[in-house]
Amino acid sequence: MSSAKAVFLPCKSLDEYRTAVARFAASATSPVPVWTGARDDLLDGVALAEDVYVARRAVRPCDTGVILGDALPGPVLRAARPLARRWVTGVADLPESGSVLVVGAYPQLTAETLRPLVDATHRSSRNLFLLTGRDAHSVSWIIAKQHAAPDSRGPVGMFSALDSASAVPGVEWFGADDMRHRDIQGLALNRVWRRLLFHGNGTEDQLHLGQFTVCGLSPAGDRAPGQQGPKCAFGLGCVKPEDKLVPARAVRAAELVLANCFSGPLAGHGAYDPKYLSLLAAVDGAAQTVVATLFACDAQRPEILAWLGATDKGNAARALNDRLADINPYPAFVQVGLQAPAAPEPVVPGGDGVEAQDAQSYLREVGGRLSGLLDSGLTAQDYPLRPRLRPLAETVLRDAVRTVTGSAPERRAALTAVAKEVTSVDLALAQRFAKHRDDPVFDFSTYFGERSVAEERTVLDAVCACGSPLDGYVHRGVVPQVPDTVRGVCARCGDVYNAVVGAPLLRVDAPLSGAPGTRVTVRAEAVGRRAGTVNLGIVPSPTIRVRVRPTLRRVEVAAGQPARAEFTVEIAADAVPQLYCLLPFAVHDLGVAVSRVYFAVAPDERE
Repeated sequence: MSSAKAVFLPCKSLDEYRTAVARFAASATSPVPVWTGARDDLLDGVALAEDVYVARRAVRPCDTGVILGDALPGPVLRAARPLARRWVTGVADLPESGSVLVVGAYPQLTAETLRPLVDATHRSSRNLFLLTGRDAHSVSWIIAKQHAAPDSRGPVGMFSALDSASAVPGVEWFGADDMRHRDIQGLALNRVWRRLLFHGNGTEDQLHLGQFTVCGLSPAGDRAPGQQGPKCAFGLGCVKPEDKLVPARAVRAAELVLANCFSGPLAGHGAYDPKYLSLLAAVDGAAQTVVATLFACDAQRPEILAWLGATDKGNAARALNDRLADINPYPAFVQVGLQAPAAPEPVVPGGDGVEAQDAQSYLREVGGRLSGLLDSGLTAQDYPLRPRLRPLAETVLRDAVRTVTGSAPERRAALTAVAKEVTSVDLALAQRFAKHRDDPVFDFSTYFGERSVAEERTVLDAVCACGSPLDGYVHRGVVPQVPDTVRGVCARCGDVYNAVVGAPLLRVDAPLSGAPGTRVTVRAEAVGRRAGTVNLGIVPSPTIRVRVRPTLRRVEVAAGQPARAEFTVEIAADAVPQLYCLLPFAVHDLGVAVSRVYFAVAPDERE
């Protein structure tokens, strides 16, 4: 992918660089100058970059820029000026809106100075970019790379020792299994990448990819006296096989993400001397954008997918931080470099119709109901459905991890499997209710009610079978194993409606009496919170001589829409005249709702 004409112009002397900067500013065809000085390692970086970039590009400037410290000579500052629309003299002078560019050698990027700015821009969803390096030469190099256009044909790659899920189409994807069986070193170093993410455990100087390691050791400078370093700093060799190292400065990628702990701590917070900092090693290499972590970071599959779609925001670090906010409400990633390279991106899997928040709500709801069925004491150890309920509970707990709930492909597969088993268990519960009036789950309202406290009224969009309105009351479980329930009370008939909170709303239209030997029709209507299959049935009082046909009806519901079913109640000719009750019920997503209809068997007095 090398360009025919050199994109960059290395300059050893400051005077040569000053002249080249002036020429660069005056001519759109001049190469981009770099002040390498005596840094031969930067010459290596420039040589690698010629494989990555094909021409100059127009840079989209930040709204406001600020220079930290006085370690940068005038020509370097002049080269940086076009990268922001306006410049202020200090961090305190930055406005409270717009994107921010901070330029300074790494020793000037102290936590005391920058951390408040990092936090403030994160809270206000503003883009923050850094341009830094181990010294003025490195800063000159990262500034130069902002003016270079990557080859748009370069692939997007991902190397992860922690992700074992399926690959994303359109991405050169190397997961945990590949770390054990592939030549990761050769794959990483022998390709020219447009965007590349390394994901693994490690800190500062190393990112572990199984037996391979992305290494931050730089040939520039020496460890300062008294500063800490890894084993190699003390002549003790490397913690990993040295023939399997992937030097961060040798990777040919326009955008490089180092998704491990402490890959880019602020000055004064790093445990190791800058000589071993992966961020600075990558800056000295070919990358114009380097995304690294300030401290410990638990980036996982959801963050990888967020990164893949990050270029439309112009800030990969912001996209990663936004996705990570559910477990890290503070910014973990920072970005050195103005923007991600613009080019068509791979399609990030998604569009399954189930948002992450909905998935979390569903698993939380189903998991809570399973806890009520299994752990509250409602069902005994020999309850016939326990052999199915316990594995389902374990599956829900396993799939509640954020790598599933936050990642569309895994979310789709996991929820499909859980929902299929939940639907099957719903049917099994409904069949037991229809055959066993004394099933303990059918009497959940009494058991849970004795372990709950009535805390608030609620509106029930239903009326008693007698036509009177229902007053609703929410009962909060005293302990986590007891689900919240809602009770509907009729001023005439008493508590005639009980449901687990979130279960389908059940409405019933039924006559209040019938003669022996006749039939009556009972209509049940269920409104499910989620789409799916609702099981409807009627349990009669154990002493009444009736037959309900059909035993069960299964109706498909759309979220929030009513579904209706009719039942025929055949009253035996020898049914004893007296007041009984019918108990229509609904089961969906392990949520149960039961209504009580007082029903009298009375002889036809007209005969």
